[in-house]
Amino acid sequence: VGAVDGCLYVLGGFCRATVMKSVWRYDPILNAWSEVSPMSTCRAYCKTGVLNNKLYVVGGVSRGRGVLSPLQSAEVFDPRTGIWSEVPSMPFSKAQMMPTAFLADILKPVATGMTSYRGKLYVPQSLFCWPFFVDVGGEVYDPETNSWVEMPMGMGEGWPARQAGTKLSVIVDGDLYALDPSSSLDSARIKFYDHRDDTWKAVRGDVPIRDLTDSDSESPYLLAGFLGKLHVITKDANQNILVLQADFANQ
Repeated sequence: VGAVDGCLYVLGGFCRATVMKSVWRYDPILNAWSEVSPMSTCRAYCKTGVLNNKLYVVGGVSRGRGVLSPLQSAEVFDPRTGIWSEVPSMPFSKAQMMPTAFLADILKPVATGMTSYRGKLYVPQSLFCWPFFVDVGGEVYDPETNSWVEMPMGMGEGWPARQAGTKLSVIVDGDLYALDPSSSLDSARIKFYDHRDDTWKAVRGDVPIRDLTDSDSESPYLLAGFLGKLHVITKDANQNILVLQADFANQ
């Protein structure tokens, strides 16, 4: 899912066992869904981000010969023209440095998140062989040079990860935030990225949420930036939807 130019877009995914490339747009003014130009590649579990009023899609998986294969490719949608264009594929440079061909064949590189930050797209990455994930930093796409470079080391190595290796983040007032679920069984910490010294720093105060390592939940929490504030969407002990709002002004 991605939101750009006032509309909501739903991209790819599965229809039964088939990976799709179809794209649907919801217009809140018309209160209607319509199908728009499909992606050039069938994708499921892809990551989306908005930069310069365009919707970018990277990675995900496709299906070939009955198995799911990770994708390195990327593309961008311009809502003004309704056209998809290719973006250079992610190099996965660290993944190419595996010590043996045996490990390289077992561990597959995947994009585990994406965020638009300081005019570029930041994509954390992992190597995986289900259910194991190994962080390998990430890569950064610069639209001005139309190329990828390696993510700053501290950013990639310190990016908090949730279940199944996914790295969620949110931008609030230009700052990059993530939620670290590893503090304890009944709380977590909000962290923000300080680009000046390439470190993740904890915001004061624990987030009072239940155990986020619960294996019964595929999505134990979500993050959202709304009206200049950070929100954590999760569930309470009774499985009811719970929305928590961070007040940074008062820590």
